[in-house]
Amino acid sequence: MNIQKTIIWHDRAMAFSFYALIYFLPISIALLESFAGLALFFYLFKRGTMFYVQIKKGSFSWQTLYFPKKIFAFLRAFKPVKNFLNWPIGILLFFILISAIVSQIPALSFRGYVGKTLQYVFLYFTFLECIHSRKRIKIFLTVYLISFALICINGIFQKFTGQDFIYGQPIDGMRIFSSLRHANDFGAYLILIIPVLFSLSILLGRRERTAVPGESSDFLVFTSLITRVIIFLLFILGLICLGLTFSRGAWLAFALSLVFMGFRKLKFLLPCLLLVAAFLSISYPYLIEQRSALWGNQWNLKDLLSFTSSNRLLYWQGTAQIIKEYPLFGTGLNTYSLIVGNYKQQFGGYAHNCYLQMTAETGLFGLAAFLWMLFVLFRNSFKGLRLIEGRAYQLLLFGLLTGLLAFLIHGFFDTIFYSVQLSSLMWVIMGMIVTLQKIHEP
Repeated sequence: MNIQKTIIWHDRAMAFSFYALIYFLPISIALLESFAGLALFFYLFKRGTMFYVQIKKGSFSWQTLYFPKKIFAFLRAFKPVKNFLNWPIGILLFFILISAIVSQIPALSFRGYVGKTLQYVFLYFTFLECIHSRKRIKIFLTVYLISFALICINGIFQKFTGQDFIYGQPIDGMRIFSSLRHANDFGAYLILIIPVLFSLSILLGRRERTAVPGESSDFLVFTSLITRVIIFLLFILGLICLGLTFSRGAWLAFALSLVFMGFRKLKFLLPCLLLVAAFLSISYPYLIEQRSALWGNQWNLKDLLSFTSSNRLLYWQGTAQIIKEYPLFGTGLNTYSLIVGNYKQQFGGYAHNCYLQMTAETGLFGLAAFLWMLFVLFRNSFKGLRLIEGRAYQLLLFGLLTGLLAFLIHGFFDTIFYSVQLSSLMWVIMGMIVTLQKIHEP
């Protein structure tokens, strides 16, 4: 095998790692982290081989370089793929590192920085490195939807038999959670992909299901009639599972994201509003009925909109005290569960508001850097929607942005940023949003 074939093999191995990662992501944390590690391993080998080729071809005079310049030349060989999030991510990493340095428990913060933060960022950049063509996007999305179908069927099976068929986990009262750890996590998983299914099955018109001149036909498989019927059935299946999670945070996030994106693209406003109205008009009465039957008391809409029953206001008040005491750089990454006990909360694990907990751990600078990264992502992606050729690709990007927005809104009410599975999924979706625009760059 020559060197060029070795580089190609490593690139394909990275792509395969991501296909496996997205399939096993909702099923096994161990397999998720294993394939994420494999993707990084092949990335390092690929870039290292490319660096070796540069030296052999004499692209620069390696022997005459001073040692510091050799170090810089070596590091440049592993420079991430250029994209509009490079600087925002770099700023985010910088402020999180500062928070780790001034942390109340530095050792714990540095472990979190290397083992979590850098892992997610590497996941994003390795995704951009290998999922760089329409064909690979098609394969990745196909595997994603197969996994989604399996997890949804598993959730429905759990509802009707009392336990799922993957792990045999019993249903949590009336709430399904499939193979994930909690019904709210399952809801977050669903709202990331349901808008994509909605876009490709409902918003894609008949006249738009053909390739534009010069466009690759790789994605047309998703616009054929049979495939659209399958996607529509997955869309309905996902909505049913979302309803059966009874996750109020996920429901609210799903509704708000669709309304916002509808106003952003006015021609989609009516179908978005109809979907929200249909979903809530079915789900909320059913939730009230199930809760009343399970606990023997009459629930109403006011009870369901209240946060007092879940103690979230109590958690948020305690977190606000931490922010007041450590406003700039927080208590340090990964320290919240240990520090919050000093503020007399009834439950110490999480704040049940990802943004408050992020501010408590990394300070206002950390939160601002994270929000700036998201702002740059959405600002550039809305511009990118107009530049993408092919209606199917535009709607795929629109669906991904809507799903990511729903996920981010859900973060105001739960702990999803602190789930290995869901955080990994968020960074992968960000990678897909960016790579869709990169492959359509002129």
